[in-house]
Amino acid sequence: MGGLGAALGPIGGSGGGLGAALPPPGFQGVRIWGARIWGGEDVDGGRLGGGCQGRGGATPDPPPVPSGRWCRALLRDYAEAARDAVLGARQRPWRAAGAAAALGGVLACAAAVPDPQSFEVALLEAAGALLLLSPPTRSPQAERHVGRLLRRRDRGQLRYRGLLVAAVVYEAPHDQAVALYRARCPHLAPRWPQLPGRLLDVGFGGRWWVLAAKTRDCDVNEEEFGSLPPHLRRLEARQLRSEENERLFLEKFRPVALSDVERSAEA
Repeated sequence: MGGLGAALGPIGGSGGGLGAALPPPGFQGVRIWGARIWGGEDVDGGRLGGGCQGRGGATPDPPPVPSGRWCRALLRDYAEAARDAVLGARQRPWRAAGAAAALGGVLACAAAVPDPQSFEVALLEAAGALLLLSPPTRSPQAERHVGRLLRRRDRGQLRYRGLLVAAVVYEAPHDQAVALYRARCPHLAPRWPQLPGRLLDVGFGGRWWVLAAKTRDCDVNEEEFGSLPPHLRRLEARQLRSEENERLFLEKFRPVALSDVERSAEA
């Protein structure tokens, strides 16, 4: 005992011993957020010499924040963000105008994205326009493209996918109602790198561009001009509506004026 008291003597100060470092016997502890310091009780009812313990032996939870205070803090943060945005726009007006124009363009493109019904309507209109033409005057390119789309539509292989500012229509290997294993297994489905080969049309700005480009001159049979020289297979717009052609066209309606020599020769 003398050795233990000598070893603990420096801890207790001048009084010596471990009892000088412990609280007095009547001290019940201090409660902080439901925990008791220096005077708590363990699970067995024994007295703790020191430390902190919560109710039930668990760490106490912080008090809940009132909802009104949280809403006010959220509104204050949004108000500060809006104020900073207005100050930045005043300091850099050209950059702010460009950002506003870009945002407006994106919103306009997103609002004008065509839907699947518009693609079906455009496809049926193109097919009806080709049916009104005789087979020798139809464009083979337009006829093959429209026929391919109609076959995929009848088989249920057309898929539509919206991309925020645009839309695409691509070809699927099977119908959605097919219950075959190769149609349902996700490991056998086509991968995204194969999408360019299965892409059929692109919708942007309220129209389908590939279908419109393929059926632009659907009443012109390109194969009829296959035997012509290369420089005569294609005519430019200025060659079709030139001033020389207009003059020659109007010249044939003018009366023919004969000279005296020509009249005497005819007489």
